[in-house]
Amino acid sequence: MSGKELGQELKELVSSLQDQGILDEQFDQMKAVQNEQNPCFVVNLITTFLGDAENILAQLRTYLSAEDPDEVNYPQVATLALTLKGSSSSVGGCRMALACSQLRDVSDVNDHEGCIIFLDLINQQFLILRENLNHIVQMERAIHENEVKRRNM
Repeated sequence: MSGKELGQELKELVSSLQDQGILDEQFDQMKAVQNEQNPCFVVNLITTFLGDAENILAQLRTYLSAEDPDEVNYPQVATLALTLKGSSSSVGGCRMALACSQLRDVSDVNDHEGCIIFLDLINQQFLILRENLNHIVQMERAIHENEVKRRNM
């Protein structure tokens, strides 16, 4: 498949994800920053996001697994939820960002059951987002490889 065809396929995928509410216009803004001087910007940002998100989710699971809900460090849960919201927003992950906002809201009132519910929702949204972002990364890499081959001809 040519770079042009891959580029069109990527645009269609992103448009579909936006129509489904998985991504928002922030993804387009992130993509607009990518240029010839920084051709792997999107791949690098997504890869960083995915690694950071995995770590934050693991920390949230640890904090919320306390046997006694009164022992949960709710301010730390709120801080992690806010951090995850910001990073998911930066890649256009609007559903995940919304779930993070909801986790922050319930952690602000020390609602353990609500925290568990919204952490599960964040995990679900993360799995959907990760699958789609990984697909985007594969396409971006293929486009970049085609571009490099084309220049070297």
